[in-house]
Amino acid sequence: MGRVGVGVVGLGNQGLLHVEAVKQLPEAELVAVADVDVGRARSVAEAYGVGRYYGSARELCEDAGVDAVIVATPDHLHYEPVMAALRAGKHVMVEKPMATRLSEAAAMAEEARRRGVILTVNFENRFNPPFAHVRELLERGVLGDPIHAYIRLSDTVYVPRRMLSWARETSVIFFLMSHTADLARWYFGEPVREVYAASASRLLRDLGVPDACAAVLRFESGFALLESSWVLPEASPSIFDFKLELVCTKGVARVDTERESIEVVDATGLRYPHLAKHARVHGLVAGFLREAVRHFIACVQGRAEPVVSAEDGVENVKILEAIARSCSEGRPVAP
Repeated sequence: MGRVGVGVVGLGNQGLLHVEAVKQLPEAELVAVADVDVGRARSVAEAYGVGRYYGSARELCEDAGVDAVIVATPDHLHYEPVMAALRAGKHVMVEKPMATRLSEAAAMAEEARRRGVILTVNFENRFNPPFAHVRELLERGVLGDPIHAYIRLSDTVYVPRRMLSWARETSVIFFLMSHTADLARWYFGEPVREVYAASASRLLRDLGVPDACAAVLRFESGFALLESSWVLPEASPSIFDFKLELVCTKGVARVDTERESIEVVDATGLRYPHLAKHARVHGLVAGFLREAVRHFIACVQGRAEPVVSAEDGVENVKILEAIARSCSEGRPVAP
């Protein structure tokens, strides 16, 4: 297969990163973009030299030049564009979480199977070098088998208050714990047997979403404690705090991506720039988001098998729904 014609649906912060990543890949061509705000779609197309723009995913998916679609709409708006792409026979990468309802995630996976096309979820931290290296150590047997894990991913209150206009349509569970639940399941390599979770709500009560959540995921061979908040002070030097400790039978691995080995002090104070996911190096896009997109393109071309399957996405949503249900019911529940 030659160059893959790619369309990007949803042109918010994450969608623009996908646009830039695709534009830098010689094996792909960004042929179309779409957003419900057609004026935004037009301006992005003009800024990045994209030939066609649309005001809906359906129109983009009718474009014969599009072979693969990246869906980067808000968490709760994945179903319609993904299904439109699958029904048109396009390969799809959808942002995490796959959906905010298990029924929608299961329907997507079934449609992809029926159409015989690729459906993958952008669990981008599987391409984040330190987290990917931990997985490699597990596969090589260097660490032995996982016993217990602690994974914390938190954001400042800037995210639900100012960055996301749709924060009330998702939650700290779906927006943040989708990352950590996937890492836990990836490392243990087993189904989650039981979930026990608790949440707290004070600062974001007006949005109807919890401030923070903690969840214990029980596996056959151990457990993972997940912790997420999105009410850290906005004055924090980093927009997020992301840490892992994985204790195994032969060793322990610890990851801290909050600082990324760089700190800057200027007139605004102390800050930790984040460059690992997406950065420009001598004018070229680099970072693990680009690697995730490049892997997707390789899968479409038949040169690789997806690191993340549609079933991984479904299982992730199943765990997230169980976390939310356990918080609500105050008891352990099975996914």
